[in-house]
Amino acid sequence: MTMDAEFYSRVAERFGGYFSDARSTDVFADGRPDAVFDELVNALGTSDARLLDVGCADGRSLLRISRAYGAVTGIDLSPSMLECAARHLAESGLSHVTFELCDAAHTGLPDEYADVVTSRRGPLIAGEFERVLRPGGFVVYMGIGEQDARELKETFGRGQNFDSWNAKPLSEEIAQELSDAGFIVTRNQAFRFEEFYHSASDLDTFLHQVPIVDNYDSEADKKAFDGYVAAVTASQGIRLSRHWFVVQAQKPARVESSHS
Repeated sequence: MTMDAEFYSRVAERFGGYFSDARSTDVFADGRPDAVFDELVNALGTSDARLLDVGCADGRSLLRISRAYGAVTGIDLSPSMLECAARHLAESGLSHVTFELCDAAHTGLPDEYADVVTSRRGPLIAGEFERVLRPGGFVVYMGIGEQDARELKETFGRGQNFDSWNAKPLSEEIAQELSDAGFIVTRNQAFRFEEFYHSASDLDTFLHQVPIVDNYDSEADKKAFDGYVAAVTASQGIRLSRHWFVVQAQKPARVESSHS
């Protein structure tokens, strides 16, 4: 199991799934990225379309959009997350959704298996996505931008995509990877927003639930944590500046040869 899978399994076992019960007030200046993501995926759905979701975690986000499709498959590398997904699926009563333990880079799925492939802050394997998508199908990807939680990471001296903020935007790297695999990029949208945590305890809980700061430890990281809280606390709460993006791309439709 990869380190990411191990992290998400620990989160699932500790918190019962991939979600945050840390209290925060969010301010979305550019719109809510997960709402835009859901809107795009729902718009591509039909009753006979198949959706493949890569890195489905506890499945709750996938179940929310699954009714737009005739068949839905979610894959993940964390057995604990998939156990949570199975519970949520049973509660939903949906019969057209399945969850599988699977490596996104080597899915083993048939060629042209899906009409839409999604990844919500999960892996993007452009070559494999191109293989499993039918001609004319779409990839919808939501990722974490290079400026995400920059002040927090600078305070801790480490973190997800640390020190990438002066390099090429990560959304452009994703778009280029898709283009290189033969896709036509149809959307590349950035979202900046603020999360204001209601207390230091809420922020501490959140940092245990997400991989923003690798190997976060409340005791070992106390000095950096307290310094960050002191620096960014405002009337709304403890500020965490976020940067996400959504990229959508289409696999070119098959050109039928004509016979004279």
